[in-house]
Amino acid sequence: MQKGKSLRVVGIILAALLSLSTVTLSGCSKTNPSSSKAGTSSAKLSGTITVASWNDAATAMQAEAKQFMSDNAGTTVTVLSVDSNYTKLYTELAAGSGVPDVVQTQNRDFMSFYNKYPKAWLDVTDLVQPQESNFDSVVLPLVKADGKYYAVPWDVGPCALYYRTDIFKADNIDPTTLTTWDAYIAAGKTISKDSNNKQKVMGFDYSGSTSVDMVNLLAGEANAQYYDASGKVQLDSPAMIQAIKVLQDMKAAGVTENLANEWNDRITAIENNSLVAFPYAVWFTGTMKTSCADQSGKWGIVPLPAFTAGGPNQANEGGSILAISSASTDTALAKAFVKFSLMTDQGNEINLTAGGLFTSYKPTYQTDAYKTISPYYTGVSIGQLFSSLSGSIPSIVYGPYYTDVGTAFNTAIGNIFVKGQAPATALDSATGTAQKAIDNE
Repeated sequence: MQKGKSLRVVGIILAALLSLSTVTLSGCSKTNPSSSKAGTSSAKLSGTITVASWNDAATAMQAEAKQFMSDNAGTTVTVLSVDSNYTKLYTELAAGSGVPDVVQTQNRDFMSFYNKYPKAWLDVTDLVQPQESNFDSVVLPLVKADGKYYAVPWDVGPCALYYRTDIFKADNIDPTTLTTWDAYIAAGKTISKDSNNKQKVMGFDYSGSTSVDMVNLLAGEANAQYYDASGKVQLDSPAMIQAIKVLQDMKAAGVTENLANEWNDRITAIENNSLVAFPYAVWFTGTMKTSCADQSGKWGIVPLPAFTAGGPNQANEGGSILAISSASTDTALAKAFVKFSLMTDQGNEINLTAGGLFTSYKPTYQTDAYKTISPYYTGVSIGQLFSSLSGSIPSIVYGPYYTDVGTAFNTAIGNIFVKGQAPATALDSATGTAQKAIDNE
């Protein structure tokens, strides 16, 4: 054999051996997908993204970001604490620049943002569609347009009745017997009388200018839709009037207090022992643990009263989504972070423990975090109680113009509870105002 030919043969053999060893080593070091850290992918993640969130959700996102960055060295996730009125977001969307990579909105508001700025959001169908069956069915229509998903559902807000165990015991009131709103009003009158009118069982903003959460809660339980069958605004339906009448009855019975700045004043009223019971969503558990920490162990939670004995008693109050800006320069990182935060057990357990946010991703309900008894709420497992209340919640259609509808609706609430207008009159006027605003867009 000639020397040149021999060298070529040796070279071929060495190349083959090197190729074989590379394949073997690669196979040995391949990560088992089932054991990999949550939020990681086959490709190493890197880059920087910003996430806009508020209140307890921002607290949860900060904890999420910390864990995600620990699992994915070389990534930076910065959480921006913003207000829930979208003050900056409106300006950024209108300008077409400055929108954070990942944006939180209330789930009922997202379609309004999509309708006004359809090109601002990244199509995330590849994230949501394969896992549709794992999400609460109430939330999926709120993030879907033209057959595609443009946001990932985050939390839902199944509602229940919060009550002060010591005060109810002192007044000999068994909360489990309060199965109708009439019974609840009667209990409220007892508590108000025994406390010399200092303690109430309902608080809301009579003007409707800072919040209509209590109205929406009751409207949701009554399955009061904001539109008729043809898609036209209908705020004056019998179901809506029924819901508002309950609040009118409460106010007339003297068991409510006016919370002019509803969110902040509710927390103050709880701390001052003047608001000793109220219906609200699961996500308020996180706020109470943070803002009313000194009342740990004094509260219990039971299912909502119903309009009639044995009637439906479930409602959903709010909940959020995460959407990704189509202008993001690192959509791969943004998608990975959103998937970790909202579609893994680890991420959703962080949401629950850090922010009191109850996931819409149903597989997480089987984890230990969702079975733990809360030391704050006597003998209550937040996860088990509220997951049992999230299965039959009426699906409310908010539509792509809810911000317009909501503005008119808030005005109607003020006209009813401050100016004394009849509900049918105020709501009929609001219906016309909202429909006109929609028609003019």
